[in-house]
Amino acid sequence: MKIRNSFLAVAAVAGLFLTASTAHSLPMTIGSGAASPFAGATVSELKKPTPSWYTAELHEKAVAAAANGEGVAIPDGVDYPTSALSFTGIRPGAWIISPAGCTTNFVFGSEGKYSIGTAGHCVERGDEVTIVAAPGLLMTIGKASKSVDNGIGDDFALIDIYPEMQQHVNPSMAYFGGPTAAGSPQIGDIVEHAGHGLVLGTGGTPRAGVTVYRGPGEERRSDAFAWDGAASPGDSGSPVRLLTGEAAGDLTHLVVGGPYVPGVIAGTSIERMLQISGKPLATAPNTPDPSS
Repeated sequence: MKIRNSFLAVAAVAGLFLTASTAHSLPMTIGSGAASPFAGATVSELKKPTPSWYTAELHEKAVAAAANGEGVAIPDGVDYPTSALSFTGIRPGAWIISPAGCTTNFVFGSEGKYSIGTAGHCVERGDEVTIVAAPGLLMTIGKASKSVDNGIGDDFALIDIYPEMQQHVNPSMAYFGGPTAAGSPQIGDIVEHAGHGLVLGTGGTPRAGVTVYRGPGEERRSDAFAWDGAASPGDSGSPVRLLTGEAAGDLTHLVVGGPYVPGVIAGTSIERMLQISGKPLATAPNTPDPSS
């Protein structure tokens, strides 16, 4: 299958250079076996290190505040990127800063028992997760209860949100509405994500692309999709939504070369994410919801 030759694909390749210099792990090249649809490609996880200003002492304060259902202020003088997200709280598209620089995807479960997702390579089971929940405000939201990190199409983690922090959860997207349901991305569908990589705009700027692949990833149980788009370190875990409002999956990797020249963005389908989570997708109307 040939990828569309577009500006977004070129931007995706530009993201590779950012990835190689700033990502938490080095790019790898997938073997040439015929079983892999990405054989011969260079694949990069799109996460960043935890910022140096998020110290162990600050983490202890955030954990203590979470026991009371509260957050803590980002220290004065800290220089961090401004987010372009319109809405705050624990919701799809929130900015994870610890244990890695990533993005949350969709909310799973029911009210009072919510969990939230990210990429499997962003957290390990038992990790406490801290987000920037609003400008200047940190929240330690819960612990990772599941983490699957098997490459493209099988890369998802579930964070169980602390009971005291459930009040801050909103299933609605951080920049618009939905997800209205679980969708099924197909070739030619327009998808969009909002993560905290900085290739285009500030963190959380929505970015669109066209789906060019849907099928197996690198492992037997995987269910991957890929699109012609732009992403960079910090975008790992981002929620990917169909233009019609349904959840498509999560963003996990940049793929350059192989069958997809110059490059594509790839992730795990919402169907596979639901299998891993064991919880239903929490949905929201396809209209903006600024409440937190």
